[in-house]
Amino acid sequence: MTRTAINRLATAFALSLALVASGCQSDPAPASGTADKSHAMTDTRLLAPCPSSPNCVSSLADDDRHRVAPLPGAGHRDASLALLKDTLSELPRVQFEAVGPARIQARFTSRLMRFVDDVTFYVHEDGVIEVRSASRLGYWDLGANRRRVEDLRERLNRRLTPGAAQEQAS
Repeated sequence: MTRTAINRLATAFALSLALVASGCQSDPAPASGTADKSHAMTDTRLLAPCPSSPNCVSSLADDDRHRVAPLPGAGHRDASLALLKDTLSELPRVQFEAVGPARIQARFTSRLMRFVDDVTFYVHEDGVIEVRSASRLGYWDLGANRRRVEDLRERLNRRLTPGAAQEQAS
């Protein structure tokens, strides 16, 4: 093969990969300077729905493939928000911010490939925490979002159960 033919094949392969990768995004980012109104979250629509791909879990999902139980809270909204913030602040590679009086938006970054997953928490007045965790890229997350939510559940339960940390140490 000539150098020109090899360059054409390499270019075609690179373009094909780029097209496949861009088609696998679960929630494409809105254009700069514009807001994506289809994913606007209100009290009647607490969390954005999961896409059909298996790279998202939500406590508000209707199907078993995407559904997880809500996270435990501390009895009322303010205490649950404080508990959640304290728990998130102890985790590596996570950035989060409060978005309104009942919502926290977090970004978890994987260690090796630097993939970013978006996690949204909505805390009800009674302290129960709704959660949605979704990968930004790819079709399948190998169960990473479900494991993350279950890890958060365990961490919150340990903080809510007096003496649980001491029992585990012994």
